[in-house]
Amino acid sequence: MLARIHFALQSESVNANWAEDNLNTIRRLMEQASLYRRAMAPVAFVVGTLGLVAAGIANAIDKTGPSRFAGYWLVVAVVSAIPALLLIRRQALKSRENFWSPPTRRVAQAMIPLLTAGLALGVLETLNPPEARDSIRLAALWLILYGGALHAAGFFMRRGIKLLGWFYVVIGCLCLLSHGMELMPFLNENTAHWVMGIGFGGINIAYGFYLKLTVEPLDTE
Repeated sequence: MLARIHFALQSESVNANWAEDNLNTIRRLMEQASLYRRAMAPVAFVVGTLGLVAAGIANAIDKTGPSRFAGYWLVVAVVSAIPALLLIRRQALKSRENFWSPPTRRVAQAMIPLLTAGLALGVLETLNPPEARDSIRLAALWLILYGGALHAAGFFMRRGIKLLGWFYVVIGCLCLLSHGMELMPFLNENTAHWVMGIGFGGINIAYGFYLKLTVEPLDTE
């Protein structure tokens, strides 16, 4: 009986410590909201610019079509992630923060499941026979999953990122439905790269400008 009571007390202590750690992490995220907004602005510009450039290159060298679409944009995603991570690390060093801090882990853990699903869809598309591939459908699903990942991260940040996530989800759903019901003939294999360029390029650049215009000034005291 005493052993059970001791075990119960230990469990309550562990749960209390876990809850306290979570509260401290969330509080720290909220306190550093301005820092994250400031760090995200250059990331949005870089990722957005790479997205637009990648779309332009794909069309300029005639790489349109479902046979290369998924593989091409998976490579673009990896290339875009490298400067994004370097910029985040630079901001962390500048702010004397650990790169893989508890708040960063929380945001990453929120985003990774949906981003992993997007990766799996891209790999599956490359493995499908050419006649079964659909670039617009894949681009729409990627927009939806990316928006869901941003929305999940928004629970640890300010409201703007959640609204951006919803925007991506809505745009992706509209593309998916319009393509499936053939409501927008211009959404086809020849324009799929521009759907990606505008979705992941243009919208990110616009969000970067929004962050620049609304970012709070640094505390110089």
